[in-house]
Amino acid sequence: MFSEDQVLEKVSNKKQKQILIFIIAICIFLIVVLLVSMYFYMDNQPLISFPTYQLSTEEWTTDNVMIEITNDSKNIQSYSFDGGKTWQTNSTYEVTENGEYEIQVMDIKNKLSKKNLVVVSNIDRTPPTMVFESSTTIQMGSNFTPSYGVQVSDKESGLSNNYTAVPSSIDTSVEGEYKITYSAFDRAGNFVEKERTIIVKDIKGRTYYRYREGTIESYECEPYLCRCVSSNLASSTGTCPTGYTLNDEGQCCNTCYKTCTKTNWGEWSKWDQKKVTATPTREVESILVEDGQELEGVTDQR
Repeated sequence: MFSEDQVLEKVSNKKQKQILIFIIAICIFLIVVLLVSMYFYMDNQPLISFPTYQLSTEEWTTDNVMIEITNDSKNIQSYSFDGGKTWQTNSTYEVTENGEYEIQVMDIKNKLSKKNLVVVSNIDRTPPTMVFESSTTIQMGSNFTPSYGVQVSDKESGLSNNYTAVPSSIDTSVEGEYKITYSAFDRAGNFVEKERTIIVKDIKGRTYYRYREGTIESYECEPYLCRCVSSNLASSTGTCPTGYTLNDEGQCCNTCYKTCTKTNWGEWSKWDQKKVTATPTREVESILVEDGQELEGVTDQR
């Protein structure tokens, strides 16, 4: 027979075993729940959490810039370069103008990645601005350098170096008409060239000015194919929807245009002794008139 103490000890050990088994069961249950939750959580996560990219160039350029999403393509179904509005199977996108572009990918489980903002700001297709009087009359024997009255600047990429003038000097001791050609490059490679006429006269007189105003007009030029996407219609029929053109790779592409500018000049003003300064939208000429001579259309300010 067991003593009373032995019976109590056995009962106590049994309860401890039951409590221990219960605790172990709870732990196993919680581990299973955690594993199941982690499985469903991971299953709902995109294979690509954040898209990475590279640009075809980060230097100043006159060309379009290519954005390429560089994540492992085997886990990607399609790509977007406008924040998920449109999708394509190509991992590259041709940028035609500076701006902000949101890239995103859809994986093979149809899960979307986060968006990544790409800023393109190195496209420059605007030539430098060159301002001076298109025709200037100077006194014979006077000091004159080609840089006189010349302003050259570039508002985007900046000038690659100082402008050049050919010839670099003129002989003001000899009467005549001289042509000087000015040229400049910006850091993107845009080029501007402009000619100036210098008239040397052996007279003493008054300088008159005239000008004409112009307006700069932008227009679409140099068409090219852009924003290309794969199309089931193209692959089956060889045709694309309205507004799209089929490229060599069987994709349907929009037609884009580069932007060009031209200056539309107005009529010349009357000759006047009041000095006028040239600007990008104002062309100025000056002439030296001998005392006692008259110039047609002159407004005399004396």
